[in-house]
Amino acid sequence: MPSTITPQQLFEPRFGARVRARLHHRLLDQALSEGANPAECAEWAARAAELTKRASRERAADELEQLIRFSDRPHRVKMGPHPAAARVNREEMELLAEMLRDDGPLYVRGLARLQVTLSDGAGPVYTDSDGRALARELRHVHAALMG
Repeated sequence: MPSTITPQQLFEPRFGARVRARLHHRLLDQALSEGANPAECAEWAARAAELTKRASRERAADELEQLIRFSDRPHRVKMGPHPAAARVNREEMELLAEMLRDDGPLYVRGLARLQVTLSDGAGPVYTDSDGRALARELRHVHAALMG
């Protein structure tokens, strides 16, 4: 059972917690996206600290912009993001990229949900042929980012 961690551990996770958070980022992202409280577990705190860093936000914005660019070009790739889903959701992805690049605060739950969305090879980024499922997921990400 997770115990409450100190404010120091929350905002400056120890080395071991940071290493474990990097190794298990997918599982931690899933837990955080489902509402796990970073104050209850050192690994959740470490992953939350990583997700909120400027560099992590920039990488996520870059990934969204890559999806947009991918949809603009013809590809012979059989595996990859579904171009139609990205094309239909271009405006929402551009808005999310802007939010990530802005200095405004964003909730960890939304940052984690975005990471899950971008990395789930069986999710709507890769499987949605008409863009509706991705649109729904991006609305959830947007709402979670805003709290």
